[in-house]
Amino acid sequence: MGEFKKPKRAKTLNEIEQEKEQEQTNTDVLKSKPLEEIGIDPITSVNGERLKAIFKDVDVFVSHPLTFLNAKADPDGRVPEGGVFFLDDMVNEDILDQHVIRPLLEMGPESFFGHHVEDQVITAKKMVRVDNLKTAVEMITTGSTLVHVDDMDHIIAVITCGFPSRSVAEPEAEPLVRGPREGFTEKLQDNTALIRKRLRTPELKSEMIKIGQRSHTMVCFMYMRELVEEDVLNTVRQRLQKVDIDILLESAQLEELIEDSVYSPFPQMISTERPDKVVSALTEGRVAIIIDGTPFVLVVPSVFYDFMQASEDFYQRFYFSTAIRLLRTITFLIALLGPSFYIAITTFHQELIPTPLLLTVISARAGVPFPALVEALIMEVSFEVLREAGVRLPRPVGSAVSIVGALVVGQAAVEAGIISQAMVIVVAFTGIASFTIPAFNMSMSTRLLRFPMMLIAARLGLFGIAIALVALGIHMCSLRTFGVPYMSPIAPMHGRTWGSEIFVLPYPMRKWRQEYIQKKDLKRSDMPANPPQQQGGEQ
Repeated sequence: MGEFKKPKRAKTLNEIEQEKEQEQTNTDVLKSKPLEEIGIDPITSVNGERLKAIFKDVDVFVSHPLTFLNAKADPDGRVPEGGVFFLDDMVNEDILDQHVIRPLLEMGPESFFGHHVEDQVITAKKMVRVDNLKTAVEMITTGSTLVHVDDMDHIIAVITCGFPSRSVAEPEAEPLVRGPREGFTEKLQDNTALIRKRLRTPELKSEMIKIGQRSHTMVCFMYMRELVEEDVLNTVRQRLQKVDIDILLESAQLEELIEDSVYSPFPQMISTERPDKVVSALTEGRVAIIIDGTPFVLVVPSVFYDFMQASEDFYQRFYFSTAIRLLRTITFLIALLGPSFYIAITTFHQELIPTPLLLTVISARAGVPFPALVEALIMEVSFEVLREAGVRLPRPVGSAVSIVGALVVGQAAVEAGIISQAMVIVVAFTGIASFTIPAFNMSMSTRLLRFPMMLIAARLGLFGIAIALVALGIHMCSLRTFGVPYMSPIAPMHGRTWGSEIFVLPYPMRKWRQEYIQKKDLKRSDMPANPPQQQGGEQ
């Protein structure tokens, strides 16, 4: 036999009318005032009806009443009741059951209950006092559980977040051979913990701000109190507070909203998945901006040479890292100017080509019906299409498509007489050179600037390339990123920081922080460049 359940008592007409009147009253209150002006009612059922009206048609919203068996009636004969309110798919059920609902039901409302429930009843470790309905709604949507008991003039928001998140793994966008393997995740608390794990000092400060009228995305910016420049910190804080956006989903949106020159082709903020890179930036006096929901952290201020550095530069022998950095500078120029130089020389300046090489180029282009510019555009567009296809396809298929596609298309184009062999080599080497740039956003900027450079070279030759380079140099020198010149430490000159920015000297010789970032504490350490050697007899 099944368990006998007592049937529910049918509601009387008076009770139904009272419920309708109460619902209409709650609706009128919600429409008449903004939510931030509506306080917390001392009666739990009233707060519950208001929250139900706000979360109407949200099937995961739970309004769980609490009836206390051992409750003492007040002088008016009314037995106090309570309630918990939460979104079912956003909370951790274990925390909710063990640390919220069970203690409430076991303790029961005593004479002190309405005033000390957060101190003497609930055992969860994080709680927030809520005094208005807007904050209560925001806490529910972030995964908290609201607790209210009759006669309380506030609501207790218990942090019971339990939404799914990705575990810490190696960052795929910034691989390296030697160095830490931990990368940021989409969870804000995990990302701040990865930073604090490496900077165990009270000097590391953090501030939180909500951005997005509908998304209410949490944004945290962290800095070292004794190192950050006040002007930079105030600029970051003011720009974040002025952001007015409907939904904030990714750091790229915020980057465009707070950067100095949004129309510049060059990126002005580092975006990284690596905690060690962010920690290194913080110890230089920079500010890290962490956005909930994305693993990419923004670092400001950032200058041009920051985009040419990789974390692994500081984990290898200094002479190898210095050679790699010089190589990156050369490959950056090749990625930007490779096809342009070929077009300019073959179109206007054939006298610069040695005679044997010139005869080889002429014979290779003898059957090609297009000028060098059209050749370059065809190959560059084809290369970009193949690269985009390789990125968008599933990973096991994408790499094969990009490599095989490039070989097949290039060979077929040469055999068909549409493209010369020399142009295939130039475009292929240019594409490979762009892969050596560590920052992906700088690599994209270089790929885009390559096309106008080719058009200028086809029209004006080397003279046009020189003019374009001067224009680019003037533009880069005029850029500011949160008040810092973009081309530091070259323009203006800061020679003391070249040992860690342009080159990589041995660590004892890298004694100075970047003085164009901050001027509070410029000296890193007093370690001698050549530590004294121990004598043979010493232990």
